[in-house]
Amino acid sequence: MNLFLNIMLNLNRSNFQAHPFHLVSPSPWPLYTSISLLTLTTSAVLSFHGFAYAEYNLMMSLTSLILAMSFWWRDVIAEGTYLGNHTLAVQRGLNLGVGLFIVSEALFFLAIFWTFFHSALSPAVELGAMWPPMGIEAIDPFELPLINTVLLLASGFTVTYAHHFLINGKRSKALYGLLYTIILATIFTALQGVEYSVSSFTISDGAFGSCFYFGTGLILAPILKNIYLKIKISNYSTVKSQDKSSNSINSTSNLNPNWITGFCDAESSFSVRIAKDEKRFKSLRIAPIFAIELHEKDFDLLKKINAFFTVGTIIKRVKNGNPSVIYSVQSIKALKDVIIPHFNKYNLLTQKREDFRMFSSVVDILYNGQHKTEKGLNKILSYKASISKGLSKSLLDMFPDIIPAARNLILSTKDFNPFWVAGFVDGEGCFYVKTSKTHSGYRVSPYFYIAQHIRDIDLLENLVIYLNCGLVETVKTRPRQSSYVVYKLYDITNKIIPFFEKYSLRGNKLLDFYYFKKVVNIVGEINKYDEHSATLKEILKIKRNMNRYR
Repeated sequence: MNLFLNIMLNLNRSNFQAHPFHLVSPSPWPLYTSISLLTLTTSAVLSFHGFAYAEYNLMMSLTSLILAMSFWWRDVIAEGTYLGNHTLAVQRGLNLGVGLFIVSEALFFLAIFWTFFHSALSPAVELGAMWPPMGIEAIDPFELPLINTVLLLASGFTVTYAHHFLINGKRSKALYGLLYTIILATIFTALQGVEYSVSSFTISDGAFGSCFYFGTGLILAPILKNIYLKIKISNYSTVKSQDKSSNSINSTSNLNPNWITGFCDAESSFSVRIAKDEKRFKSLRIAPIFAIELHEKDFDLLKKINAFFTVGTIIKRVKNGNPSVIYSVQSIKALKDVIIPHFNKYNLLTQKREDFRMFSSVVDILYNGQHKTEKGLNKILSYKASISKGLSKSLLDMFPDIIPAARNLILSTKDFNPFWVAGFVDGEGCFYVKTSKTHSGYRVSPYFYIAQHIRDIDLLENLVIYLNCGLVETVKTRPRQSSYVVYKLYDITNKIIPFFEKYSLRGNKLLDFYYFKKVVNIVGEINKYDEHSATLKEILKIKRNMNRYR
């Protein structure tokens, strides 16, 4: 009956239309779909760069796109059936469009596999000259990936089964084949979601993460995972001034808690900010702040630390032309329930531990409401006077009788946790290649050092014992600074490099370590080169990608 109607409609069309093509009536769906696609791609890029609420906009855009597709396809189906607008010429055009779509998909996956084999068969120095790159824990291909491969092949069989019976007019068997295909696809998607949730890397983890997520197809999975994390994190957001914290620490960031403490020993600060507020006791607003400020290149690392603690916020700022990112926790309840318990369990080892002790006391005073009394406020001011830069001039004028709290001397340990060392080096360590001109050419000297305030010289001396190499130096030009330094190539090759290969760095310093290792392998026992030597030029090229030049 439908075929008869289509023939009649096509015959009638020939009475007033000189061509067999379908001229579509004005429709809102192309514009609606274009806007949905624009917002989808824009919000996806913003979510990759960590912009607040970008993931929610992404989900709204995706929903809008699905609706647009549904309504548009509804109209296309009506045009092809009830209205009979799909002539043989239109059908050929639709078939050609589907064919070109399949070709574009094939080229898309060709690009992905090209990228994969290019990176895997000959890993560049940026990947550490190894595949998977150091720090990436690949998923065993004989576990979930194997099950998903079997499911994918099985769904190919069932959809072919449905297609075969559809051609032969056996509708019921074709429907069964489609039903089995949908069931297998649902199981496949669920297992793929499990695979993404247990993976230790994200789409932003270089070539490996990009190849994995694009190659497996479901690139929205890491975004959905980020939405889940941000919903948890937003409970502690200081921007929203909420105080819903949790006693649990999220392990999805895949950071060792001792690494976290070591990194915080190097890069974090415990401060107490006091500002005027007429509504508060003595017109003072007191805000304890735990913060980590890094260069914007380490934004991804800060996001992992944020995910580890599940509290706090990250902001970006530019100061004196230098872009940075700051992770901070200001909620009293979040500090009390999450941050302080972590450092009580995994102790800081530098003199910063005293800052933490006084900071914890300030948080306790605020948590118990004792800051609203003269005694409690004086205690807070006394602790603040001993933390960091002490009291400001205006506070000293207001409270001239405040005596700074006594600081205890932290005795350095000789029993270091290796992950603490890795975290500390991620913050304070430096892999350096020195090139100095001599009368016969150039001398290349790779060395490793950690610079610290003179008050932590005992800790550096204990690192000499722990790593069984190096020495501690204090130079006259920097009397308030001491450095742990390893100059000997033998110690670098046989002790320092193997240590950090086993206990991996996590920040951008990992790239410095890769380049440093490459230079050490090139130099060997020969460290003097002619000015025009190709080896020297290669070393200088590598050096230009390290540390502040990166």
